[in-house]
Amino acid sequence: MSSYLAGATQDEALERARHLNKEGLGTLLAPQFGRGEGLSEQDRADRAGEETEALVKAMGMKLIRGGLSLDPRDFELDCGWARAMERLSPLVVRAEEFGYGVWLEAEDAETAGAVLDLYLGLRPRFPHLGITLSARLPRALSDLATVTQSRGRVRLVKGLPSPDKESGEDTKDLSDRFRLLLEVLFRESNFFAIATHDPLLIEESHRLAENQSRMFEYQLYMGVSDTLARRLVYERGHPTTLYLPYGERSDRHLDRLIRGGRVSEGEVQG
Repeated sequence: MSSYLAGATQDEALERARHLNKEGLGTLLAPQFGRGEGLSEQDRADRAGEETEALVKAMGMKLIRGGLSLDPRDFELDCGWARAMERLSPLVVRAEEFGYGVWLEAEDAETAGAVLDLYLGLRPRFPHLGITLSARLPRALSDLATVTQSRGRVRLVKGLPSPDKESGEDTKDLSDRFRLLLEVLFRESNFFAIATHDPLLIEESHRLAENQSRMFEYQLYMGVSDTLARRLVYERGHPTTLYLPYGERSDRHLDRLIRGGRVSEGEVQG
């Protein structure tokens, strides 16, 4: 099993989360659901819903500290955001019953608009619901304004480059946009998550935090910067959460790490 994955099964991921919690780290469980070969889109969404409900219950039974990160594409987003809302509403209800926040993933340019509509539809009922916004997308600033106006929670990421573009082609521009979005978050939001491994951007967030008292946490990929995560907790005293992907489609997460330039293909295969 790769050091970048929490396990192949739910039990393995929960055990990893339990150990990380003992170290003072929060955990964001991110199930990577299988394709369900031979199943219809509806049947795959049914299975994703059942597995997510079982995960929430197991997290509560084991007193895991953290939350869940879900990809709306696993819940019939292709059939429209209203259909995905029907799928996700009971799961978010269940998560909030156990005190767990849910983050909706929205890094893909093709589905970012639909996920934002989904989030805005769910947000009035679920105060702990959050959405991932990618600084790489041109719409990020307007989306951030929309979410902050609704008093929503944002997880800010750099995002993934398009498959047809060279990695690192716009590194400086991307970092500048991330800084701008950070400034907006510290000015307009009361709770948010900063998901970056970039030490310069983390230092920028420290600077902003000195002038603006805000509740926020860092969220890092497990296995990429674990030493940094522990430093943020033990030396800086900042709440820090590790993103824990697991399950049948974990190859999607490993591909994300490679495309984002966080690890090399050789490291993942090793």
